[in-house]
Amino acid sequence: MIVGHCATLGQAQDLDHPQRAAVPAFRLFARLMDDPVFGPQVHGDVSAVTQINRHPDSLRELLQRRDWHARLLYGSDYPLPALPWLTSVSRLADAGLIDPLDAAPLKALQQLNPLAFDFALKRSLQWQGARWPARVFETRRLLA
Repeated sequence: MIVGHCATLGQAQDLDHPQRAAVPAFRLFARLMDDPVFGPQVHGDVSAVTQINRHPDSLRELLQRRDWHARLLYGSDYPLPALPWLTSVSRLADAGLIDPLDAAPLKALQQLNPLAFDFALKRSLQWQGARWPARVFETRRLLA
């Protein structure tokens, strides 16, 4: 199963606890990823996780959870990277998720080639020394 955008947007009912109020969908994604029975069958695509309507904390957790990295898959969500107002490089730099020195080149690349920008941006992400390994971007291994 591939969970779109790693469920980084919205609220959902917790079917294990239906009496509770809706919870962030990302928390349910995390529970699935950590489930000893179902987790190995769960993957998350990282398309759209850098967009301005996603909370930086989700992105930080996706970067830090090295135990999830083998089950994360690169996706661009094209044509959305071509819409510059959906991805704020400055916001990601302010959140400590990219090196501020990378901001100007990434912004320039976004104008020239939105797909290359999306790839370069996601390869540039880091949080407290954690980055996504190359295999996150080698999706053929799971989709072929």
